[in-house]
Amino acid sequence: MRKYGLLASALLLLGACGGGDGDAQATGGDEASGAAGSAASSAAFEGLSAQLDLMNLAHLADVDHQGLYVDFGTRAQAKYTGGDWRSGWGSRGADGDTTFARVGRRGRVWFWADAPGPMVARVRIRKVATRALTPYLNNTQIQSVFLQDQPGFQTLDITLPAERVRRGENYFLLTFGDVTQVDGEEVSAEIASIRFVPGQSVPAGEYDAPVWESFRASVELGGSERPALTVHAPSTISYFVEIPANGKLGFSLGHEGDGEVPVKVFITPEGGERTQLFSGQAGARWNDQALDLGPYAGKVARLEFVAEGAAPGRVAFAQPRLLMPEQTPAPRVEPARNVIVLLIDTLRADKLKSYNRRSRVRTPVLDEFATESALFERTQSSENWTKPSCASILTGLSPLTHHANTDSARLPAGVTMLSEHLGENGFRTAMFSANGYVSDRFGFDQGWDHYTNYIRENRRTVAANVFREAGDWIEHNKSQRFFTYIQTIDPHVPYDPPDEYLRMYDRSDYSGQVRNRMTADLLEKAKRNPPQVTFTPEDERRLAALYDGEVSYHDHELGGFIERLKSLGVWENTLFVVVADHGEEFKDHGSWGHGHSVYQELLHVPMMMRYPGAIEAQRVPGVVSSMSIPATVTALVGVPDLPADEGTNLTPLMRGQTAPGPQVAFSFFQDDRRVITSGRYKFIVRGNLTSTLFDLEQDPRERNQLGAGHASIARRYLRVLLGQFLGASDRRHWLSPDQGSGTQVEREDAVMDDTIREQLRALGYAN
Repeated sequence: MRKYGLLASALLLLGACGGGDGDAQATGGDEASGAAGSAASSAAFEGLSAQLDLMNLAHLADVDHQGLYVDFGTRAQAKYTGGDWRSGWGSRGADGDTTFARVGRRGRVWFWADAPGPMVARVRIRKVATRALTPYLNNTQIQSVFLQDQPGFQTLDITLPAERVRRGENYFLLTFGDVTQVDGEEVSAEIASIRFVPGQSVPAGEYDAPVWESFRASVELGGSERPALTVHAPSTISYFVEIPANGKLGFSLGHEGDGEVPVKVFITPEGGERTQLFSGQAGARWNDQALDLGPYAGKVARLEFVAEGAAPGRVAFAQPRLLMPEQTPAPRVEPARNVIVLLIDTLRADKLKSYNRRSRVRTPVLDEFATESALFERTQSSENWTKPSCASILTGLSPLTHHANTDSARLPAGVTMLSEHLGENGFRTAMFSANGYVSDRFGFDQGWDHYTNYIRENRRTVAANVFREAGDWIEHNKSQRFFTYIQTIDPHVPYDPPDEYLRMYDRSDYSGQVRNRMTADLLEKAKRNPPQVTFTPEDERRLAALYDGEVSYHDHELGGFIERLKSLGVWENTLFVVVADHGEEFKDHGSWGHGHSVYQELLHVPMMMRYPGAIEAQRVPGVVSSMSIPATVTALVGVPDLPADEGTNLTPLMRGQTAPGPQVAFSFFQDDRRVITSGRYKFIVRGNLTSTLFDLEQDPRERNQLGAGHASIARRYLRVLLGQFLGASDRRHWLSPDQGSGTQVEREDAVMDDTIREQLRALGYAN
């Protein structure tokens, strides 16, 4: 039996999640906490603010009431279905009070189990075309079950063998034989819910399903009304979270029925033991708690709110939040007058001593720049090749939104670039791009007062030429506010540094197959499967020396450009951003170049921001995305946010503050890789839905994939967040339970003539 409660108007707060300005990206901000009534002013919470508002993230909670309950057709579904990306789930609907999701030939579900042992999966299903369901658990087939030929939803119980259930995340696959077309999609059945019940059978008697509609409610106790998560005992509400420094777990508990209900709270950190944080009673008046999480700072953990016994009436956990000490507002600073974004194409982060002290590469200019800047230690690129990465850097949009992520795709005209936005706010704008993908042919010529693409115009792409012309333009426009985007390409193939820079790293009389201007073709042939070119150890050393020489040559030319900015009087009042679009592989994982994998040698990029007076020189340790450059630039120059911006304003991090919400970065490779990085962990999902987890702290080179039985809490945490992003229709507010249309643009394709194809081939891009 399915019962529903009323969702009170106070829960409109749940829609407040997110925002491109970074003030409430992941938590709903303090607005939700401030609207909490007496709870917000409770002595237990004085001097604290919400770092993660779990009430606003109710759709991320697992609810176990006589079994883990998966409610399909709701926002709570995405964490179990990988955001519906390639997992077989189609459109959602409702039949009266029953929500459901349509499924095609296959439907995939990832769920958590506390312990190995037998389970029953109770599936509420409505037949559309199929007559049978064949399930698999952790890739092992289970006996098929057959649907009755009847209208409406029916219940199927599927026994999950004990030897196949594992502690942690489990993979449950439903397969069907027959499909039919419904509203343009292949549909086999409609699933309303799946309930994973430990043991050999499902308990008998009436069942109060913890459906999404009744899980969140407004509860009044003792004259105080508060938004709360509500369940019937016995129940467990659990979250996977990352614990902030100096964190506390804040909540209020109460019980609507007669008497009191025993309540406990547990925490299980990744790699640690389950520990009880609290034991008490939920009664007729609110009981406010702020539990110390200090020992777990920086750890990914599972939090459990447990209501014990079987008392009638709802148990309420009001306003659960991860709290931290209130932060002193940063002082107001003078906005930067000008902006320069220098994108050094193909620069690996670990080639710079500021990121890798053991690097042999000599970059004295960037070394000094790093000491004057906010250096982001763990910046992730949104893609592993130029076009989509640069599109994200210049629009603040994910590749899933801007669609400029294939060879022929172009940046749609409906997307607002940072150049257009700053131009509308009084800036002169100029682009100097040495990459053929970042060109007019692919939609990057929007909003520039001056636009140059050296590849398209068949002009010299060396840094000396690019920096000289950029400096000339700045000199002629310095009387006005200006935004200059410079994309140099020296570390990109073909590697061809001046001899003096090559000799820094290879003084041998090399006579092998590697020729400077042929390196683009050589690497492309070496990447093929099977490879058409193989390299000797001498060849490999030569390739590394050529690349390193390019980096050092570029650094020298950058030094001259900076000296010119100083002589022009614009150095101190200009926000200067240095970033790369992606890295380069040198056989790290058996290949060469870029645009083929999502390992760190391609995704981890340098990013530094310098603006004296507003940005203190420091190292910023958390995971961030290069997609956040527009949101940060607009904040630091004092103009409104871009109208559509899915990035995060990084200014609070540069001022030593702790940002709200999960600190994550998403990366992609066309339509075949989905990546989330957070803390020490990186989770990769491939197009065939196999996945890989790495511990970057213990394994920075990504040599050892963590098996299914390892880091299970971290794995589940990352899959839940990735599912929310992939399932979001509004990626600006990707964590909000209430999804609007967001930024929607149609994919556009460029006209690829022989000239542009040849220019791209010269850069090593096969067409």
